Amino acid sequence: SGSRMQDIADLAGINKALLHYYFRNKDKLFEQIFEKKSALLFPQMKELLEQAFSFEELIYMFIEKYIHLLLDNPFLPLFVITTINKPDNENFIKKLPTDIIKKLIMVLQKDVQEGKVKPVNPLHFMLSVLSMCAFPFMAKPMITEVTKANDEQFKMLMESRIVEIQNYVKVLLHH
Repeated sequence: SGSRMQDIADLAGINKALLHYYFRNKDKLFEQIFEKKSALLFPQMKELLEQAFSFEELIYMFIEKYIHLLLDNPFLPLFVITTINKPDNENFIKKLPTDIIKKLIMVLQKDVQEGKVKPVNPLHFMLSVLSMCAFPFMAKPMITEVTKANDEQFKMLMESRIVEIQNYVKVLLHH
Protein backbone atom coordinates (compact mmCIF):
# COMPACT_ATOMS: atom_id res chain seq x y z
CA SER A 1 0.00 0.00 0.00
CA GLY A 2 2.95 2.34 0.48
CA SER A 3 4.17 1.87 -3.08
CA ARG A 4 3.54 4.44 -5.77
CA MET A 5 2.51 3.46 -9.29
CA GLN A 6 5.90 4.80 -10.43
CA ASP A 7 7.67 2.39 -8.03
CA ILE A 8 5.66 -0.53 -9.44
CA ALA A 9 6.34 0.54 -13.03
CA ASP A 10 10.05 0.83 -12.29
CA LEU A 11 10.16 -2.67 -10.79
CA ALA A 12 8.24 -4.06 -13.77
CA GLY A 13 10.56 -2.29 -16.21
CA ILE A 14 7.75 -0.36 -17.92
CA ASN A 15 6.66 3.25 -17.97
CA LYS A 16 3.99 4.52 -15.60
CA ALA A 17 1.61 5.48 -18.43
CA LEU A 18 1.52 1.87 -19.61
CA LEU A 19 0.83 0.64 -16.09
CA HIS A 20 -2.02 3.17 -15.71
CA TYR A 21 -3.39 2.23 -19.12
CA TYR A 22 -3.82 -1.41 -18.16
CA PHE A 23 -4.66 -1.15 -14.46
CA ARG A 24 -5.72 2.49 -13.71
CA ASN A 25 -4.66 2.22 -10.05
CA LYS A 26 -3.02 -0.06 -7.47
CA ASP A 27 -6.34 -1.54 -6.36
CA LYS A 28 -7.16 -2.66 -9.91
CA LEU A 29 -3.65 -4.08 -10.25
CA PHE A 30 -4.05 -6.01 -7.01
CA GLU A 31 -7.47 -7.34 -8.07
CA GLN A 32 -5.91 -8.72 -11.26
CA ILE A 33 -3.07 -10.32 -9.32
CA PHE A 34 -5.49 -11.80 -6.79
CA GLU A 35 -7.70 -13.23 -9.52
CA LYS A 36 -4.71 -14.92 -11.16
CA LYS A 37 -3.43 -16.31 -7.86
CA SER A 38 -6.85 -17.47 -6.66
CA ALA A 39 -7.31 -19.21 -10.00
CA LEU A 40 -4.54 -21.54 -8.85
CA LEU A 41 -6.52 -22.89 -5.88
CA PHE A 42 -10.22 -22.29 -6.31
CA PRO A 43 -10.82 -24.19 -9.56
CA GLN A 44 -9.02 -27.19 -8.05
CA MET A 45 -11.32 -27.03 -5.03
CA LYS A 46 -14.44 -26.69 -7.21
CA GLU A 47 -13.31 -29.78 -9.12
CA LEU A 48 -12.81 -31.72 -5.88
CA LEU A 49 -16.26 -30.67 -4.62
CA GLU A 50 -17.85 -32.21 -7.71
CA GLN A 51 -16.43 -35.59 -6.77
CA ALA A 52 -17.71 -37.92 -4.05
CA PHE A 53 -15.15 -37.10 -1.37
CA SER A 54 -16.07 -36.97 2.29
CA PHE A 55 -15.84 -33.67 4.14
CA GLU A 56 -12.76 -34.87 5.97
CA GLU A 57 -11.01 -35.84 2.73
CA LEU A 58 -11.91 -32.48 1.16
CA ILE A 59 -10.56 -30.54 4.12
CA TYR A 60 -7.32 -32.54 4.12
CA MET A 61 -6.84 -31.80 0.41
CA PHE A 62 -7.76 -28.13 0.91
CA ILE A 63 -5.19 -27.76 3.70
CA GLU A 64 -2.44 -29.27 1.55
CA LYS A 65 -3.30 -27.21 -1.54
CA TYR A 66 -3.74 -23.98 0.45
CA ILE A 67 -0.41 -24.33 2.27
CA HIS A 68 1.35 -25.03 -1.04
CA LEU A 69 -0.33 -22.00 -2.64
CA LEU A 70 0.88 -19.88 0.29
CA LEU A 71 4.40 -21.30 0.06
CA ASP A 72 4.46 -20.15 -3.56
CA ASN A 73 2.75 -16.81 -2.72
CA PRO A 74 3.63 -16.03 0.91
CA PHE A 75 2.35 -12.45 0.84
CA LEU A 76 -1.12 -13.39 -0.44
CA PRO A 77 -2.82 -13.64 3.00
CA LEU A 78 -1.57 -10.21 4.07
CA PHE A 79 -2.63 -8.67 0.74
CA VAL A 80 -6.11 -10.18 1.04
CA ILE A 81 -6.58 -9.10 4.67
CA THR A 82 -5.37 -5.59 3.89
CA THR A 83 -7.66 -5.33 0.88
CA ILE A 84 -10.84 -6.64 2.49
CA ASN A 85 -10.38 -4.27 5.42
CA LYS A 86 -10.36 -1.16 3.23
CA PRO A 87 -13.52 0.97 3.39
CA ASP A 88 -14.17 0.68 -0.37
CA ASN A 89 -13.79 -3.09 -0.64
CA GLU A 90 -17.28 -4.16 -1.81
CA ASN A 91 -16.18 -5.11 -5.33
CA PHE A 92 -13.24 -7.15 -4.10
CA ILE A 93 -15.28 -9.02 -1.47
CA LYS A 94 -17.90 -9.91 -4.09
CA LYS A 95 -15.16 -11.60 -6.13
CA LEU A 96 -14.15 -13.94 -3.31
CA PRO A 97 -15.25 -17.53 -4.02
CA THR A 98 -17.71 -17.90 -1.15
CA ASP A 99 -19.57 -20.61 -3.10
CA ILE A 100 -16.74 -23.04 -2.33
CA ILE A 101 -17.17 -22.55 1.42
CA LYS A 102 -20.96 -22.93 1.08
CA LYS A 103 -20.49 -26.24 -0.78
CA LEU A 104 -18.00 -27.45 1.84
CA ILE A 105 -20.54 -26.66 4.56
CA MET A 106 -23.18 -28.67 2.68
CA VAL A 107 -20.82 -31.66 2.51
CA LEU A 108 -20.10 -31.23 6.25
CA GLN A 109 -23.82 -31.21 7.06
CA LYS A 110 -24.36 -34.33 4.95
CA ASP A 111 -21.50 -36.16 6.69
CA VAL A 112 -22.84 -35.11 10.12
CA GLN A 113 -26.28 -36.50 9.22
CA GLU A 114 -24.67 -39.75 8.07
CA GLY A 115 -22.68 -40.00 11.31
CA LYS A 116 -19.28 -39.79 9.58
CA VAL A 117 -18.20 -36.80 11.69
CA LYS A 118 -19.48 -35.16 14.83
CA PRO A 119 -21.42 -31.90 14.61
CA VAL A 120 -19.24 -28.79 14.59
CA ASN A 121 -20.06 -25.16 14.01
CA PRO A 122 -19.19 -24.79 10.30
CA LEU A 123 -18.23 -21.11 10.56
CA HIS A 124 -15.91 -21.64 13.52
CA PHE A 125 -14.47 -24.73 11.86
CA MET A 126 -13.68 -22.93 8.58
CA LEU A 127 -12.27 -19.91 10.44
CA SER A 128 -10.01 -22.21 12.43
CA VAL A 129 -8.71 -24.08 9.38
CA LEU A 130 -8.12 -20.91 7.35
CA SER A 131 -6.40 -19.25 10.32
CA MET A 132 -4.17 -22.23 11.05
CA CYS A 133 -3.03 -22.23 7.42
CA ALA A 134 -2.63 -18.48 6.79
CA PHE A 135 -1.45 -17.06 10.12
CA PRO A 136 2.12 -18.45 9.97
CA PHE A 137 2.65 -16.67 6.65
CA MET A 138 1.45 -13.36 8.05
CA ALA A 139 3.61 -13.86 11.15
CA LYS A 140 6.65 -15.19 9.29
CA PRO A 141 8.99 -12.35 10.39
CA MET A 142 8.15 -13.02 14.04
CA ILE A 143 8.36 -16.82 13.65
CA THR A 144 11.71 -16.70 11.88
CA GLU A 145 13.10 -14.25 14.44
CA VAL A 146 12.02 -16.39 17.39
CA THR A 147 13.14 -19.68 15.84
CA LYS A 148 16.14 -18.27 13.94
CA ALA A 149 14.84 -20.23 10.94
CA ASN A 150 15.97 -19.41 7.41
CA ASP A 151 13.60 -19.56 4.41
CA GLU A 152 14.25 -23.25 3.77
CA GLN A 153 13.59 -24.13 7.42
CA PHE A 154 10.39 -22.07 7.37
CA LYS A 155 9.29 -23.95 4.26
CA MET A 156 9.98 -27.27 5.99
CA LEU A 157 7.98 -26.07 9.00
CA MET A 158 5.02 -25.23 6.74
CA GLU A 159 5.27 -28.58 4.96
CA SER A 160 5.12 -30.37 8.32
CA ARG A 161 2.28 -28.06 9.34
CA ILE A 162 0.04 -29.69 6.73
CA VAL A 163 -0.06 -32.95 8.71
CA GLU A 164 -0.27 -31.04 11.99
CA ILE A 165 -3.40 -29.16 10.86
CA GLN A 166 -4.90 -32.35 9.41
CA ASN A 167 -4.41 -33.99 12.83
CA TYR A 168 -6.23 -31.09 14.53
CA VAL A 169 -9.06 -31.51 12.06
CA LYS A 170 -9.28 -35.21 12.85
CA VAL A 171 -9.56 -34.42 16.56
CA LEU A 172 -12.21 -31.74 15.95
CA LEU A 173 -14.32 -34.02 13.78
CA HIS A 174 -14.10 -37.21 15.83
CA HIS A 175 -13.64 -36.47 19.54
